[in-house]
Amino acid sequence: MANEFNPAFVPEPALYSTEQAAIFLGVSPRTIKNLLHIGHLVKRKIGSRTLIPVTSLRAFLTKDHPTHEKTTN
Repeated sequence: MANEFNPAFVPEPALYSTEQAAIFLGVSPRTIKNLLHIGHLVKRKIGSRTLIPVTSLRAFLTKDHPTHEKTTN
């Protein structure tokens, strides 16, 4: 039946901590903080916690971003 309770069902989180977002994107928490600072990711403040919506993470993955390569002189 469609309305049965399924104890194995675990919904995807709507919001991720910076550490969880780092795991989601495969980067460091510092990179997540940098992406938040430059506006490439959206944040939500709930109390003292900074959370990143999963929609922001998915949108980030679908955008093209410039690659910054170090040049040596």
